[in-house]
Amino acid sequence: MKFQKLVTSALLVAGTASVLAVAPVSVNAATSKTAPVVAVQNKANFTKEGYIMRILNDRDASPIYVGKANYNKLVKNVTPAKGAKTISPKKVQKVKFRIEKVLNVKGRGAGAPVYLVASKDKKYSTWTTQAFLQYYYLNSKSMQGVTKPLKRISNRLNTSLKKANNKRDFNAAMKAAKKLRGSQRDFVLRSLNQLKKDGSMNVEGKNLLLFGL
Repeated sequence: MKFQKLVTSALLVAGTASVLAVAPVSVNAATSKTAPVVAVQNKANFTKEGYIMRILNDRDASPIYVGKANYNKLVKNVTPAKGAKTISPKKVQKVKFRIEKVLNVKGRGAGAPVYLVASKDKKYSTWTTQAFLQYYYLNSKSMQGVTKPLKRISNRLNTSLKKANNKRDFNAAMKAAKKLRGSQRDFVLRSLNQLKKDGSMNVEGKNLLLFGL
């Protein structure tokens, strides 16, 4: 018996950057345990946070596609035509992006989730990984009290919040977050409460505040 026909994708890697291409395939039950299975999902909990992400200026980051037509192709899990207009991440450092969709690979060749991100006017878009995304205000002056203790935790081998030093740093981040204002305060506190629930920073792809940390 065959599984339902899926739209799947092959990740083409250049350095550590990922580019998305797709081809419809039928996955046979006998091979499903070894063959890579790719699922593109809508993540309402990410999307509802709005345009709060930045694409990091990194030479290994995927190019940014320009134009709504290219965005529409990316939404359908298709890379734009060869020669489609792109710009480097350096050109969009002041542009805020939202996560539109998430691509997960399971089975052989599985790796980190890949995210479709787009600007509010859909002028700029790309598929990229968590390593090249960051909360837009993460390095702002107002966030330093939150960011510094979180970075100390993330740099340790054991990031469990049960460990005394991690718990101390987490509490420091929470205290600083409560001093923030407006929607920024709401987002950061919501993210920290989720981190507390998870109990560790080893939660790849689940908490936007930790992206690019």
